[in-house]
Amino acid sequence: MEYLKQQFHDFLNEDGEVSIAGYTFYRDVILRDLDSDGYQEAFNEWLQKKHEENLTNANEILSRFDNSGRYRKLQEIYRRSAIIPFVGAGLSMPSGYSSWTAFLYRVLNETRIPPAEFDELIKSGSYEEAAQILSDNLPNGSFLEQIENEFGTKREIVGSVQRLPYLFKNAVITTNFDSVISKCYSYANLNFDKELLGADAKYLSRELGENKRVLVKLHGEADSSRNRIFTKSEYDHHYSNQSILEDVIEVISNKTLLFLGCSLSVDRTIQALTNIVQRKGSENVPRHYAFLQLQDEEERLARRDVLNAANIYPIWYTDDHNKCIEALLEKLAEGVS
Repeated sequence: MEYLKQQFHDFLNEDGEVSIAGYTFYRDVILRDLDSDGYQEAFNEWLQKKHEENLTNANEILSRFDNSGRYRKLQEIYRRSAIIPFVGAGLSMPSGYSSWTAFLYRVLNETRIPPAEFDELIKSGSYEEAAQILSDNLPNGSFLEQIENEFGTKREIVGSVQRLPYLFKNAVITTNFDSVISKCYSYANLNFDKELLGADAKYLSRELGENKRVLVKLHGEADSSRNRIFTKSEYDHHYSNQSILEDVIEVISNKTLLFLGCSLSVDRTIQALTNIVQRKGSENVPRHYAFLQLQDEEERLARRDVLNAANIYPIWYTDDHNKCIEALLEKLAEGVS
């Protein structure tokens, strides 16, 4: 895992550079160049310590609420290779990309929309409507330019998203516009054989049946409005009625989904999953899981009820988002070669 070596180098150099005879060196360079065996030994020791810290953190998370038994079940499913990660903006944010809400509010500053009107849309979870009024209020092409500037630029990849290629070999689903996931898999020499954009996700089962590694970009890409789904009109264009959306969601949810970095507010995807459960029955569709940051413990049961209606079962954490996701992912693979 090369990305862990970069973290190790950051650890070695966290106290700054070393000056020797008027020259400046980094500690990782000194160790690698002068003592390769010592470098490998130090790296293995650091790796073991990091592993133990992650497992300790994960066990602390799992001791809370009803996380423990649910996580054991999730581990069983993972060992059968029956999980597909569903990745949201929270896994791209450590690399410097904005959350959807932060992005929308930044674009709001470039419009003449009354902030109070916009606040109401965000509070109600009406993100596609919020994106639509921004797009309508800006000159033609300006909203696309804002999306490309934010999500279409390349940045250094940071955070727990780098673990995904080593845990999930077959498919990944994302609503993100950026290229973080495809770059992670490329760096791990596990390039995707196929990328499905938007409504083409309905072909996922066929591609997996041909043993292809597939990335589903459910909302398209940053640099093209042809397959992008963000505003209400774009949703309506790609999913001319709710049944088309539900057909797509039903295909991608034929295996257990693990939501990572997703806020899981009430949106069309959650509503589609809820409708599928109501139509087929909760025992006739896979259970899905989510690593979910709990902002307000008083709202936990209310949030649970909404998610359970979509057959999504949360594993709650309350501390640093990236560290908790990393710990839970490390725990997920415990005992699996």
